[in-house]
Amino acid sequence: MSYSSVTDIIELLAGLAVQYNSAVVPVQRLATQANWSDAAQLPVRIIPVLGGLRLVEGGVYTPTRATRAVWEIDDVLLVRDVGMGRGVADTATALTDYIEDYVARLRFAWLARGDVQLVNVSGMIDVIRYGERAYEGVTTTTRFAHLIRAPSV
Repeated sequence: MSYSSVTDIIELLAGLAVQYNSAVVPVQRLATQANWSDAAQLPVRIIPVLGGLRLVEGGVYTPTRATRAVWEIDDVLLVRDVGMGRGVADTATALTDYIEDYVARLRFAWLARGDVQLVNVSGMIDVIRYGERAYEGVTTTTRFAHLIRAPSV
């Protein structure tokens, strides 16, 4: 899978109009985040987070001898600073709804991708350390596979 194809998947994920508390969450990319954490407008999605783009498996798909790559991309939702309110108990229902909305929107967006297989998507409600702060939020991980091409020999 070429870099442009991975970038295409990141853009597909960033383009999902996922909602938190009935409002679409804006997306920030690493390239547009110079010093944003001090003045962050929350909630916000960050994709990919630093360390959030991984090649987790690569090899040869035996039946066709095509190269197969499996990637994971983390998409993080930051809702509010830790210590506000009663903690995650205040936001758990809305965060669970966010995960379900994410999966539903991803399902329909993925129909346009014939060259890439969606392996799975997972979501975890957690306290997320980002920069020098800790936030309540969700880490959503999308795993996808791509058969790059069969050898010509």
